[in-house]
Amino acid sequence: MQFKITQGINNCTVICCKADTNLNPASIKKIFNHLPKNKKHAIIFSDLTLLKNIKKAVNRKIRLIAISKKDKIKRNVNIDFYGNADELIKNIDTNNGIKSKFFNGENILIIENPKLKPVIERLELKSRPTHFEINLDSLAYNINYFRRKLKPTTKMLCMLKANSYGTGNYEVACLMQITGVDYLGVAATDEGVILRKSGITLPIIVLTPEIDNLELMIRNDLEPEIHNFRSLKTFNETCKKLGKYSYPIHIKINSGMNRQGFSAAQMDELIYTIPKLKHVKVCSIFTHLATADSYALEQLDRFDAISEKLKVTLPYSVIRHALNSVGIERFSNYQFDMVRLGIGMYGIGEFACNKTKITGKLTSVITQIEKVNAGETVGYGREGIIGKKAKTIGVVPVGYADGLNRRLGKGKTYFTVNGKTAPVIGNICMDLCMIDITGINAKEGDRVEIFGDSPTAVDIAKILGTISYEVFTGVAERVKRIYTISE
Repeated sequence: MQFKITQGINNCTVICCKADTNLNPASIKKIFNHLPKNKKHAIIFSDLTLLKNIKKAVNRKIRLIAISKKDKIKRNVNIDFYGNADELIKNIDTNNGIKSKFFNGENILIIENPKLKPVIERLELKSRPTHFEINLDSLAYNINYFRRKLKPTTKMLCMLKANSYGTGNYEVACLMQITGVDYLGVAATDEGVILRKSGITLPIIVLTPEIDNLELMIRNDLEPEIHNFRSLKTFNETCKKLGKYSYPIHIKINSGMNRQGFSAAQMDELIYTIPKLKHVKVCSIFTHLATADSYALEQLDRFDAISEKLKVTLPYSVIRHALNSVGIERFSNYQFDMVRLGIGMYGIGEFACNKTKITGKLTSVITQIEKVNAGETVGYGREGIIGKKAKTIGVVPVGYADGLNRRLGKGKTYFTVNGKTAPVIGNICMDLCMIDITGINAKEGDRVEIFGDSPTAVDIAKILGTISYEVFTGVAERVKRIYTISE
């Protein structure tokens, strides 16, 4: 069974599942396991033969909406009936359109049928044809790939900072809970609050906590990284103010990154200070690797010595962690008690790229095809020059406002169209770009791959002289995220 998850109007989540799949009660329950736990559920369907399985899977809190004639089933079944899709859409629209409260903050499962297509289009929030498609099956595969490299006792922290590297917060976090990871990591307090409000219950570490948001962090059970004496003292005082004792904190060691963290020279003072602070408790000690080469080994040895000095003075056990995605592959002898999996779980790690699966693909469609004669030009600045032969040009609604870097124009990259490469021609615009589809059997409406399997995010990064992290996180918020998974 496959289903697709997208953002809906009024803080809803829209889930589309094909009616011809094995939609049994267990499958329906699994679908809702991947969704925010703080939302009510609704199911829209048109095939009344599915009702038996739906009723077995749901409880009385779930709203059932059928696009069908009411007289086809017993009257005592609690279902809202609409004769056709237009009737349901009219009901939504008469409640002030997008501000409608007819659907508000719900997980809406739509069991697909051609007659329900207008309903799907009305309920999905973003209608632009440019999509960032995230395959949750591949994400789970990658997590397990790295997990197989660990000892059974080694814990796993998965990084969800920057909107899960651009792929989406709670959708990915729900998968993390299902796959049994031990911790989640975010960069900012606000990111953690979003996860908590979505029903995520896993421990969450905030790796760059804001000192003026500490109360918000504590009220949402978020655990801060502590990297200097100022943050340690301030956080302890905030916990005292809120009546908290032994609140979990995570001590960061500067082992050579020279960005944040306690140094070896500060260990004696830290060891002296921590026992006096009754309102906090060290949950973990960690460091951040600057490279993936031999210098990382220097850092790891330095961290081992520094963290051990602190660890043995504490009257309770603590977790130590240092390895990132690349470190898991290269330095598995330094697993300590936990590892931090980041970019590797998205299938674009520097060393794992041939063994993991691509999880994210940026795609769009060809909206117009034009024949441009020899000697003419394409786009702003007339940079797309047509040579001695006419070319066929496809227009694609993706631009630098969507995260397609303007430096990729003028043939620097290509899109994949029906298995063929189509170079970008001319300058990339804010909302559009043009590709050369000469000799490609393509038509308007055909979907194109901007990055994913070919070219990959790593390929794009090399062109730009950057890293794949920037390519993923650079996909703009206005681009529709679509999540696919098989169960």
